Amino acid sequence: MEISAKQVNVPVLGLFDITKPTMPRAFNVLEGVTKGQILVDDLARPSWGVVREAVYGTLYFGGVANKLHVYSCVEHFRLVGEVGIGCWLDDELNGLLPPNPGYDGRTLYFTERIANNDLLNIQLPSGYVLAMRDQSLFEQSFDYKSTLDSFGSIESLMNQTLGSVILHNDKVVCEAATGAPTHGLIEVGVTTHESHRQLGLAAIACASLIARCEAQGYKTWWDCAKQNLSSTRLARKLGYQNEREYRYIWWQKQ
Repeated sequence: MEISAKQVNVPVLGLFDITKPTMPRAFNVLEGVTKGQILVDDLARPSWGVVREAVYGTLYFGGVANKLHVYSCVEHFRLVGEVGIGCWLDDELNGLLPPNPGYDGRTLYFTERIANNDLLNIQLPSGYVLAMRDQSLFEQSFDYKSTLDSFGSIESLMNQTLGSVILHNDKVVCEAATGAPTHGLIEVGVTTHESHRQLGLAAIACASLIARCEAQGYKTWWDCAKQNLSSTRLARKLGYQNEREYRYIWWQKQ
């Protein structure tokens, strides 16, 4: 059965393991902060469930799912959009996945960080300005539509996320932003305009943002494809360690 976030109860929440890769995104859906779908076999005494994060289509399984559950969920959600699944390399879920995905690769999940405060003292190149992201600056976001779709409204997005931007001639050329917090965890990501790369802007924007997150008591995390070498280098430069590799599988919409 499909349920809304308002129907989510303690037994349903208990199905999902926050330590699995990018699982905080599933909890954002379960808590009604971001858009998605929630399916469970029974509301009062659930034994398994699945959350689909709406914008990117990633599925998160909780409880004891079998091959039929996984196959049927992938088939069901491919009717409405792309579908992805992430799992640890030793997870039993690997043996339950449908064949012939459109993509089957490796991703790195960084969940621990040692502060690198030296980055906070790096000077920006001439002509660049660091600023906290507000609503007007968010309107220049590289991910404006997908982020707004995920949160449903500007008000919710601004209340739930943080951002730092770097401006050049009053235009956003680098944006570091968070997802929504859950369980004391908050995701950090960054995008830099192609013509302004290789200047150290991403490190400065992220360091500023991470400092703000940690000052508010959040523990930050980072996620990127293994082959994205620039992102993995940046994560390590920012002090992230204890990286763990997981498998990410993707199917296109039917």
